[in-house]
Amino acid sequence: MSALSNDVNTTLVNVLHGFASPNNEIRSAAENALNQDWITATNIEVLLIFLAEQASYSNDLTSSALSAVLFRKLALRAPPSSKTVIIAKNITHIGPDALAHIRSTLLKGFVSERPGTIRHKLSDALAECAQEDLPEWMELLQTLVEALKNPDPNFRESSYRILSQVPHLINHVDVVDVMPMFEAGFTDSDDNVKITAVTAFVGYFKQLPKTNWAKLGVLLPSLLNSLPKFLDDGKDDALAAVFESLIELVELAPKLFKDMFGQIIQFCDIVIKNKDLETPARTTALELLTVFSENSPQMCKASTPYGESVIMDTLLMMTEVSVDDDEATEWRDSDDAEDDEEEVAYDHARQALDRVSLKLGGKYLAPPLFQCLQQMIGSLEWRERFGALMALSSAAEGCRDVLIGEIPKILDMVLPLINDPHPRVQYGCCNVLGQISTDFAPLIQRTSHERILPALISKLTTQSIDRVQTHAAAALVNFSEHVNQGILEPYLDSLLTNLLNLFQSNQLYVQEQALTTIAFIAEAAEKKFIKYYDTLMPILLNVLKMDVDGANRVLKGKCIECATLIALAVGKEKFAEHSQELVNLLILYQNNGIQDDDPIKTYLEHGWSRVCRILREDFVPLLPIVLPSLLETAKATQDVSLIEEEEAANFQQYVDWDVVQIQGKHIAIHTSILDDKVSAMELLQVYSTVLKNLFAVYVKETMNDIAIPSIDFYLHDGVRATGANLIPVLLSCLISATGVQNEEVQQLWKMASTKLISGIISEPMPEITQIYHTALVGGISIMGDNCLSDDLQARFTKGVVANLADVYERVRQRHGEDDEYNEDIDKEYEDFTDEDLLDEINKSIAAVFKTSGGNYFGHFQSLWPLVATFLEDSELILILFALVAISDLVQYGGERSAPFKNSFIPKATAYLVSPEPSIRQAAAYLIGVGAQSAPNTYADVCISSLDILFQVVSIPDAKSDENQTATENASASIAKILYAFNTTIPNVETYIANWVRSLPILVDEEAAAFAYRYLSHLIDTFSPAVCEPSTIPVIVNNVIEALHHKSIQGKNALAVVESTKKLLSSLGQDQAMGLLQRYPPDVAQTIQEWFF
Repeated sequence: MSALSNDVNTTLVNVLHGFASPNNEIRSAAENALNQDWITATNIEVLLIFLAEQASYSNDLTSSALSAVLFRKLALRAPPSSKTVIIAKNITHIGPDALAHIRSTLLKGFVSERPGTIRHKLSDALAECAQEDLPEWMELLQTLVEALKNPDPNFRESSYRILSQVPHLINHVDVVDVMPMFEAGFTDSDDNVKITAVTAFVGYFKQLPKTNWAKLGVLLPSLLNSLPKFLDDGKDDALAAVFESLIELVELAPKLFKDMFGQIIQFCDIVIKNKDLETPARTTALELLTVFSENSPQMCKASTPYGESVIMDTLLMMTEVSVDDDEATEWRDSDDAEDDEEEVAYDHARQALDRVSLKLGGKYLAPPLFQCLQQMIGSLEWRERFGALMALSSAAEGCRDVLIGEIPKILDMVLPLINDPHPRVQYGCCNVLGQISTDFAPLIQRTSHERILPALISKLTTQSIDRVQTHAAAALVNFSEHVNQGILEPYLDSLLTNLLNLFQSNQLYVQEQALTTIAFIAEAAEKKFIKYYDTLMPILLNVLKMDVDGANRVLKGKCIECATLIALAVGKEKFAEHSQELVNLLILYQNNGIQDDDPIKTYLEHGWSRVCRILREDFVPLLPIVLPSLLETAKATQDVSLIEEEEAANFQQYVDWDVVQIQGKHIAIHTSILDDKVSAMELLQVYSTVLKNLFAVYVKETMNDIAIPSIDFYLHDGVRATGANLIPVLLSCLISATGVQNEEVQQLWKMASTKLISGIISEPMPEITQIYHTALVGGISIMGDNCLSDDLQARFTKGVVANLADVYERVRQRHGEDDEYNEDIDKEYEDFTDEDLLDEINKSIAAVFKTSGGNYFGHFQSLWPLVATFLEDSELILILFALVAISDLVQYGGERSAPFKNSFIPKATAYLVSPEPSIRQAAAYLIGVGAQSAPNTYADVCISSLDILFQVVSIPDAKSDENQTATENASASIAKILYAFNTTIPNVETYIANWVRSLPILVDEEAAAFAYRYLSHLIDTFSPAVCEPSTIPVIVNNVIEALHHKSIQGKNALAVVESTKKLLSSLGQDQAMGLLQRYPPDVAQTIQEWFF
């Protein structure tokens, strides 16, 4: 019996029928009625009850299916009154009685005789009613356990379907009792049940604590045993589905498969080599092997069959091109070099080999790979030659450690194929040359330009087909990105003659690539390009003059790119003869109503920024033309949509959109708009950096409408990062025009610093947190003293505490990664590290200390427990952070740091003799800061540390690259102690004489600055330790070395030189000149600059 009145049921049934109507007007009216009358705060509960009843009981199967789908959609949707659209759900906001009725109703529908498709939809609806943030529902679990025994496979599949979505349902059941449930699924007679059981098992496994993983591991053989049956029965889709589930498990616990690893390799190898299978089954098998390398590289390296299989399988797939088309006619005739026909296996294999090589490296992979490549390159089958070349391209970066020493041999192997009879092999050769020009740069440019450049230039002629010409030109871009103008200059005539010929091609994509390559060559050649300017610039301007409103927008855009890069290369003076003409053309395009999707838009925006860099202050009159559209793009808001699960795949097909899943909801993000926003913000940073005070009039709008709000763009990391970076640059612009005390400056800084500190507190991505700290430091350095209120200092401290706690937790987790299930993975290729974040936090703490005049001292006490914990840890980066933070405490807190003294001094002095040079450096620096900033508090520590510091500077390899910075900091600290406590140190002249022997300081400029100022002081006060005639040559040499290495500069250098001249004057002129004339020519030039 329905819980709703007849009137409500009748009304909603009519609305539901309207939804299913083929008549657009009726369907639209039904949607409006639902949205306006029922999806409201007062009626949503009634609507959900109605949909649950219809889904469970309706005899009209269309209405039943539609009701189940609508129920799930609306259950997931945020309540009409909610402000948290992404997180909140209707199902969690309805009353307990309504929820109980809905659950009971859906459960009755699930166990009743309903068609399989309806039961699946009911399963999804039930899962939404069993989410973790809802009350416990034991009745559902009991029902599912019974349904798993049902002879109807649809019941069993639907039950696993629910468990896969809400695996926490069985968390309170002992794992041993759960295992038979999954065992039965893995061995079920129905393929769909097997697949869903595997999916449910993975979901359950993922949310269990590690302590239970070993128990579940015994089920893996049963899971894997389902694979051969799928293969034998030709169930390609089932095979791919189980592989995908296994991939998830491998990402979580790769070493769980250690005992079965050999069998998995063997089976994947069989699947990949079976060309009769559908491509998804083969590519997911390869993906499984690839994921093992990324999550358990040591296990893979310990297995010889692994490397052999991956190499053979990827090489096989890389030959699967131009199938049944030996002449590669379709590829050859393609009018778009970026749009090859779909060759999925080939593409997947290239990516797989790239990823595996990055993780396993050349020592493991290069020998077996090259054994195969040499055979394939000599093959009579062109696809094998092509596959070998593309495999080398894919593996080059990861195998760089080995291959960079074999450049001549690699070129001997591949260069003959530049003239291969088959054009696709020629294309492959160009690809290799381009790839290794990037991966082995800049060495390969210096050592092999005479082999690579002529080969690529030879492919630019009409003797080669369009695709080869274009790829040779693209490879030249790679080469020119890392070459100096001296190497490039002899080739410029030949390069530009051929590229200009390419520009005359009747193929648009060939013309476009020719322009791109010319632009990059101009950028590399710089002033050497002036010779070609008079030929090229008029050609480019003529192209831009033609058919301004017409087609070929990418070509016009590349003309703008090429012209502006050439102008930047040759400089303002040479560009002057065409600058007004180009500017007028750009204005013409700018004023021509460019749409957001017009390809020329991006080229034009970046072209204007280059013109600004050339014209500088002369560009200011153009800002009213250039900036309005750029500001509009930079002001874009977050365009997000809640979508259905079945819609997600459609959205993911579009490069402009990205789909993320948050708390069961699928969120479509219009990423292209946000990517454009980032690009526009980066260009605004260019304008503000170049124009400085001349950009000040735009600062308020840019800061208020773009930079500060960007910190709230939680769905796009790039927007948050770019906005934060923009803040200090904008402040600098405004201050340069108005001064720091300007009211508008102060208001903007207050808003910006508040937002950045809020980001430091709440930002989930550590790499973005790092950028917030960098931006805050930049802002503080610009704003100067007392620029943060006490409240902001307190909030900053709260954020730093959270950041440090997160770092500590991540470090602990990494230490726990190398366990029975996981390996401690090398993070070498990750852009972000916690070491970088801690470094920026150190800088921001120092900046806050500095701006507060030491008044941050009270807030720092909140940080102390974590700093003390870090100091006692064994992890290098944590100890370093603590030592630097304590140095800031002592430097800016001075004598007020005394209460902390006994908490850190024992560890700090012990670290002076740490085997880690960076720890020695930081500890030595801390002791020196104590002497400088709080001599009354740290006198005893500093004086007692002198002998230890002398040990540090006297170790046998003290001046090696590894130890030099630590040694120099220890030397500078000795100088600080000797200066601060000179009269209280016994035998001080002996210490000074020994200190002189620790010089010169050549690398660390901060250490050198104090040490040489102290040396100057010793000379000026006639210290016997430095004024003895026998010591003077040593002193002079130490000064000359520092000047030559530029470790001392400016006023410090002038002061030291003046003192050294006094010292030299105490000698005879011949002796003094003899000391200065004993150096090689390069050092003699330094002496000439400073002493004569």
